[in-house]
Amino acid sequence: MTLKEWRKSQGLTLQQVAELLVTSKGYLSSIENGKRAVGRDFAIRLERLTGGEVSAAELLGLDSARRNVRSVSEERTEFGSASSEVDQAHLEEAAAYGLDVDAITRKAVEEAVKAERIRRWNEDNREAIESWNDLVEREGLWSDGIRAF
Repeated sequence: MTLKEWRKSQGLTLQQVAELLVTSKGYLSSIENGKRAVGRDFAIRLERLTGGEVSAAELLGLDSARRNVRSVSEERTEFGSASSEVDQAHLEEAAAYGLDVDAITRKAVEEAVKAERIRRWNEDNREAIESWNDLVEREGLWSDGIRAF
């Protein structure tokens, strides 16, 4: 289904859809008429807004590969089942603000993994760190006599 078909089936105007996507009516019109290409992030926002009825793959011109590509909503469902669920109202509000929930989620997971990696490294090397600190406390550093601070 095209964006225009979806919009008309929902009884929405260009202006209403533009407001939901936090974009301009002109930009949306040029996308509907094929005069402007859609970026990946915007295609994903459109797919989310339409509940997958308009696919990001189709918007990006990848409709022939559609059979091999899972939709964003399918991936979100799979991700949601593996982790805590996010309130649907928050997801819709984030989409309305133009926030890329997938990017935010990836960033949060990356930061959590990094923090856990640091915590585990510190735990695994605690004995060596304590041994080094004891040595420095007992014997000092080679530069203790020449430091100005």
